[in-house]
This record gives sequence, C-alpha cells and structure tokens, in this order.
Amino acid sequence: MLDFIEMGLGVKEVIVLTISMTLVLLISFSLHEYAHALIAYKNGDMTAKSLGRLTVNPLAHIDPIGFVCCMLFNFGWAKPVPINPLHFRNYKKGIVATSIAGVITNLILAFIGCGLYFAYVLFLQPLIVNQYLSILLGSFLYFLFNINICLMVFNLLPIPPLDGFNVINAVTKYGNKFVQFMERYGTIILLMILIFGSNILGWLISYVALPIELLWSWIFGLFL
Repeated sequence: MLDFIEMGLGVKEVIVLTISMTLVLLISFSLHEYAHALIAYKNGDMTAKSLGRLTVNPLAHIDPIGFVCCMLFNFGWAKPVPINPLHFRNYKKGIVATSIAGVITNLILAFIGCGLYFAYVLFLQPLIVNQYLSILLGSFLYFLFNINICLMVFNLLPIPPLDGFNVINAVTKYGNKFVQFMERYGTIILLMILIFGSNILGWLISYVALPIELLWSWIFGLFL
C-alpha cells in the first residue's frame, strides 16, 4: 500500500488498489491455509478440523498483524494450520502432501489470475466505461496472479518454518546436516533474505511467472 502512495496516485486510485489487494490477500491466504487443513484431514489428521481451520473463512486464517504487514511492507503471514503428523496414515507422504498443498493452491490461483487478466485486457477493459471499476477489476486480476506467484516461490524456500523446508525435512535422512543447520540458523537466513535479498527473490519470481505468461499469450494468440 505504501508503494501506491509513493507512485503519486490520487486518493481514489489508492483506495481502489488497496481494496483489490486486500481482497486478493484474503482469498490467497485463506485458500493456502485451507489447502493445508484439507490435505491433512484427507491424510488422517483431524487437528485442523477440530480447531475450526477446515474452512475458507478468512476469519479463521488471517493473522491481523501479519496481514497489516503484508499490506504495508509486502511481507506478511497467516495463522499456520496446526497439524499432528503422528495421525497421518503414512507419515512422510502426509507431511509432503500437506506441505505442498498450499503452494499448489497458490500456483492454481496464479494460473487462473493470469488467464483472466489477459482476457480482461484483451476483451473486457475496452467495454468498461467507469474508470474506477476498470482499475478495481484489472488490479484484482493482476494482484491475483502476482501475489500468488510470490507466495508460491517464497513458501518453497527450504528455510523453516516455510513449506519447502518441511518437504525437505520429510524426505531426507533424519538429523541430516542441512536440516540441523537450517533449524539453527534458518530464522537469521530468512531475515537476511527479506532485508537484502529482494532483488534475488524478484528475479526468481519473474522467471517462475514467465512460463505462465507465455502459455496464456500463446493460448489467446490462437484466438486473435
């Protein structure tokens, strides 16, 4: 949101962009956490369900401080879904499936958002007369794509407590040196990445986003 203000936009434009970003974050965070809860439940763990987390209701998943930080500083968090791996029918399979469920959900949302944004720009935008409605819809679809790509890439980093680390921890030998190192220094590494590694993350995100953009460009190119 601070970026919108620094861009020198008018008050109405900032409000509209803030609304669209808020909606996308509520949807993306909630579905990410719901996916964790659902796959844990499917693998035999009732913990999330018993705590009311097996729902798409944002109130069950949004951390107020994490949400505000995300709105202001482009980095935030939701309430982690509690799981008990000991309840999984297959321990490793359950952890891996539950861990990647959130990032797969973000990938699906990003893919849908990118396609809808292309369709909006090519077909719908010229028909919308109201300027602010056009900004709201266009920015919502743009954020749906970009924010979910960011969430997917960030959560795949092999650093605790992110999903990527949980996958590595589940499929590698117990007590291996990488896991021990990350458990000891992961928090520091994560902070260093957030403070100094924004350019590297941006580069990585752009390369992950590119194939999706090219695919939709090719699909729509077939009909134009």
